[in-house]
Amino acid sequence: MTLISWIIRILLIAFVVRLVLRALFPPRPAARAPRKPLERAGGALVQDPHCGTYVPKSRALVSGTGEHAKFFCSTECRDRYLSGHARRHAS
Repeated sequence: MTLISWIIRILLIAFVVRLVLRALFPPRPAARAPRKPLERAGGALVQDPHCGTYVPKSRALVSGTGEHAKFFCSTECRDRYLSGHARRHAS
């Protein structure tokens, strides 16, 4: 046989072996990278006045403006703080 026919046979056998191995041991799915970073390093943190949690300023809920702005970690903390604050000023 010629050299070319041997090369073709070896390549064909390697291809069949690869197909059999893939059928027996399928490749594992690659770990998915997060879609976007949660927060960039170096961002400013603000403290929730109700629970004391520090939150990145870019993700905090804001109530008020200017110097009187309050930053909250969640709507629940914001609502509890504002309802307590309103009760204190009402009495």
